[in-house]
Amino acid sequence: MENITVLKTRNINKDEYKGLYSHMKRDFPSNELPPFFAVKRNFEKSIYEGFYLTEETNIGYAVITAPENLKYGLINFFAILPEHRSKGCGSEFLKIILSHYANRTLVLEADDPTAAKTDVRREEAVRRVKFYERAGFRVIPTTKAKIFGVDMVIMASGQDEKLSAREIMHSLYLPAFGTKQFLRFIDIIDF
Repeated sequence: MENITVLKTRNINKDEYKGLYSHMKRDFPSNELPPFFAVKRNFEKSIYEGFYLTEETNIGYAVITAPENLKYGLINFFAILPEHRSKGCGSEFLKIILSHYANRTLVLEADDPTAAKTDVRREEAVRRVKFYERAGFRVIPTTKAKIFGVDMVIMASGQDEKLSAREIMHSLYLPAFGTKQFLRFIDIIDF
């Protein structure tokens, strides 16, 4: 990594929710982003746990759902700030997150390359999937999802072959969205 000395993480505190949401609005398409009140509520109810990756300033962030009573967690949002991208920070941040949740299987969604409508989008989606694969995640081949209308592949850390993406997604998204919103915006597709 160039120009990075010591990377650390710290929890995101309640005074930083608006700043975090500003980053999220810049880094994620609007149709994939819940409204601010829902993000704030999920932090306040301890549904979300958030981390900033820092050196002297914030470099990236992760928002994770990982209830203590479950053996898995969901990386809801993960991003490196634009000025710090392509320097190895994302890989290091994922290593830290995986270490922090070493006793759990972490899952995430990534844009489905096969559903991309343009070559540029397909290349971006493939690059993202490969990034997560290098970090130790694998695509769960039996399940896809449509989340806020976006086609996604489900990826998981570890090698648990009995992993039920449907069970995990229900367990993690229902508390965050509630039944009505879950049924409206989340569609789990098994093959």
